[in-house]
Amino acid sequence: MGTPVTSIVPGGYDAYVRVFHPAAPARFGSAATWQQVADWSGRRFHPLAHEKLSVSVRANPGPPPFSEAPLRGMLSTESEVCDTLVRQLSALTGTPSACYFAIWERWGILSGGWARFKAVAEGDEEPDTLDDDIARWQEQVAQLPRLEHQYRSYLVGRGPIGVACELDSHLLGPEPSPELGLTPQLWWPEDRAWVVATEIDFDSTIVATTTAGAEALLDCEGLEALLVPADGRLDEGGDDINLP
Repeated sequence: MGTPVTSIVPGGYDAYVRVFHPAAPARFGSAATWQQVADWSGRRFHPLAHEKLSVSVRANPGPPPFSEAPLRGMLSTESEVCDTLVRQLSALTGTPSACYFAIWERWGILSGGWARFKAVAEGDEEPDTLDDDIARWQEQVAQLPRLEHQYRSYLVGRGPIGVACELDSHLLGPEPSPELGLTPQLWWPEDRAWVVATEIDFDSTIVATTTAGAEALLDCEGLEALLVPADGRLDEGGDDINLP
């Protein structure tokens, strides 16, 4: 019932670490951690905390420390979280130059939908070549290898670990690609020392790893992270501490 940790990352690892995506900062502020949001709202920050953490139970909480909710479904390439994960995970695998990256195949940009929206939004008139450009792009995407999961289908690529934060600079095919603005939903090294999952509906990232790997991530400056149980629920029902 619900969405347990091992429904989005494999079972059998020593430890599971939840990396919390920061919330967009309030005006002139810095990105807000979940702990800062909990301090403001009067709720409790814990491993299975849900977004209801941001609903204040204080009578007069004052201005919130955030302007927008944490990013869902991907790691922000504008924050340091993705780069920090890459640095830490590089040291936790024997094959950092051989990793696999899986992107959910139904992102709008992969079907060309984003290209049409952007063209209209920026110029109010589609370029004459847009349909042909989108068709070529869709053909490239269709030729990519797939990974079929019980709940999702993904496009799969292979490369060094740094690709996780730099998908925009890597082509999906022989022709120039649009800027993806994405990070992978799943990535893992060839030796499978760890698996990273950023499920599209969640505002945090799960890392399945060794005990030593978990300790390194939990002690890492720049990451807000907590251990989560393998059977812990990541949906709203899993947060039975911060009740409505």
